[in-house]
Amino acid sequence: MLQKTAVGLIALISALSPMQSRAQPAAVSRAQAALVAQCPPWPTPSPAEADALPIHVTRWGDTGPVVLLIHGGVQGDVGGGPSSFARQKPISQDGFQLLLPDRPGFGQSPTRGPDNMENESVWIARMMDGGVNLIGHSWGGADALLAAARQPEKVRSLILIEPAMTQLIPADPELMKNPVLHQAVAERAQWLLAAKTPADFMRSFAATVTGAGKAPPALAAVLNDPQKATASGCALIEGKVATAAETRAAAATVAQAGIPVLVVTGGWSPARDMEGDIIAKLTHGRHVIVRSPSHFVQAANAAEFNKVAVDFMREADKTRNGQ
Repeated sequence: MLQKTAVGLIALISALSPMQSRAQPAAVSRAQAALVAQCPPWPTPSPAEADALPIHVTRWGDTGPVVLLIHGGVQGDVGGGPSSFARQKPISQDGFQLLLPDRPGFGQSPTRGPDNMENESVWIARMMDGGVNLIGHSWGGADALLAAARQPEKVRSLILIEPAMTQLIPADPELMKNPVLHQAVAERAQWLLAAKTPADFMRSFAATVTGAGKAPPALAAVLNDPQKATASGCALIEGKVATAAETRAAAATVAQAGIPVLVVTGGWSPARDMEGDIIAKLTHGRHVIVRSPSHFVQAANAAEFNKVAVDFMREADKTRNGQ
């Protein structure tokens, strides 16, 4: 079955529009339609068909507590689990078993249609039997929070690396009063209004996650290939993010369950760091900065990130066992 999907990122942009001008919602809708018209339809299986499709999982390590790592990005973007978390492999030598799924449409996992945070949280939750330490980056960080809320009793600890939760900001008038956060959301409207093609939109987005650093090789390869840049731009435009209400509800469930939560940002973006504070407060967790020149904290500063992650997981385990 071929169909389009609800567009979560565009909904986020549109939420800001009334605060800018009465004319902008229409301009956003026109820009959205013009970009989506350039995207091919997705092969979207039925729910039953999608549920039967495999999720490929790579395992590093054979003993110790399980760590389930959920990578970020959108389809057509950077790699899958092993490539996104390549520099976390040494954690498997610290007494942990690492499980690295390829999200649908990445690596060796077939697509299930456009990226969809809520749908992805379902299969992630199914992988948590026996209890896991859950780590998610970017889009995968939002997935991880939603999955943890589905099965909180199975989450030993939760680490969110610059999770994709900007949707919390325009939904909160108080947050929108902060000029840094307001500007971060306003930029997204400008990307859409300025983009002539999905590839343009992808390149604008990429510029905001690379910061002062260079794009990782896999992302650079996408940006330098017109076909890949178009595919990833379409995925970014048509991906379905969780709503602010869904995200807040998941955070409240996690907080109520007492799951130890660590939110990690890279210190390269004041807006990202503020978002980290917000998410940590909502989950009753902690926010730490692991210095990085870009959004890819776990790759850019792997040694410090790995130490912080291992220490946090061990601390969570001791707390749970009353030590």
